[in-house]
Amino acid sequence: MALKPDASSHNDVSTPATPTNPETTVTTTPIKMASVIATKPVLPLSPPLDALESHEHETLLEAQGGDDISADSTETSGVVTLSASNGDLLPTTVTPTHYDIHLRPDLVTGKVSGSVAIDAHINEATSRIVLHAKSIAITRVVIYHCGTLLASVGGDSVTYDNGELEMATIQMPHVLQPASVQVIITFMGVLCESMYGLYRCRYRDRKGEPSVMLVTQFQAKCARLVFPCWDEPAIKAEFTLTLSVPSNHTALSNMPVVQETEELSGGLKTVYFARSPKMSTYLLAIVSGELDYIEATTLTGEIIPNSHPPQRAAVACRVYTAAADIDKVQFSLDTAVQVLELLVDMFGCAYPLPKLDLVAVPELEAGGMENWGLVLFRTVRLFITSQTSLWIRQKAVYVIAHELSHQ
Repeated sequence: MALKPDASSHNDVSTPATPTNPETTVTTTPIKMASVIATKPVLPLSPPLDALESHEHETLLEAQGGDDISADSTETSGVVTLSASNGDLLPTTVTPTHYDIHLRPDLVTGKVSGSVAIDAHINEATSRIVLHAKSIAITRVVIYHCGTLLASVGGDSVTYDNGELEMATIQMPHVLQPASVQVIITFMGVLCESMYGLYRCRYRDRKGEPSVMLVTQFQAKCARLVFPCWDEPAIKAEFTLTLSVPSNHTALSNMPVVQETEELSGGLKTVYFARSPKMSTYLLAIVSGELDYIEATTLTGEIIPNSHPPQRAAVACRVYTAAADIDKVQFSLDTAVQVLELLVDMFGCAYPLPKLDLVAVPELEAGGMENWGLVLFRTVRLFITSQTSLWIRQKAVYVIAHELSHQ
């Protein structure tokens, strides 16, 4: 999990003390960078839309925490705090291996309807299933074993810990014995008002009109805001995602799209994504909006069998942004390609996914977020033109390299 730069690793800053007379030797008092950072004023996370359209605001960047790399698990914005003890962790009586998630967000009402089919192991006999859920109402839970119905309960069998644990307990009508099962949960949720979970991000559409796109920020523990899950980094699983979004949107996730179908009414389409490798819940990501892209191909995949000399498979690398800004991301694409090739060459390890997308997001909690295969950045970190200062270019390269190193 990537964190903001560790203040304790920085050099101490010394400030001169005021001399009592002209002949007094000036002494210095060491000040820890941690104390300086702790006293930074807390500023609004969401500046006005007009302010977001200017991408050369070094002062604004510094005020918003321009040195941030990705979401810190100790963020003090009032939304996320992560300091788990053993008593805060989920029981291991049931553990997941695969989530099949279907989300249907409504950009107008802010409501989200969804379902998740979870392949799981019951490791020891239990009459309850405990997982994470926050700002979610579970309406039905059905459990199958090899196609045979084991249990079915409604929302009245679910209790919620609305405190720090953010857990939901599903009470079964009888004891479930150890077995491999499928747990199907239907639920209702909401689009978040903060830049965590699944939220609406302001941007301008193809017509230049103010609009909203869908974005996720799950680090450190915000997947539970979107679907019921075992939302701990150590509890990894595979993910298959399906989204119902406006038909004019481009929908993105960690894996490539395998199919899209237009719905008969409502102006929506359903987008099906390929199954992911095993990963933590905080790396799952979603973006949906009117986006354009530029792309390049890198030879950074697995070694092609029987190739002489050995040659790596091609990996598509794209940078997505709003249509009006597509001319600002060529530098970022070139940087991403070079960094990815350098990392593969340096470590002798193939990039493991079939694609790598970078997305410019106007409203993002941190400077960048390393979601596997779908890396998100503040627009100021990807928008580079001939007028961009050297300082901003250096920061762009640094943040892109940092986030890709997590891949």
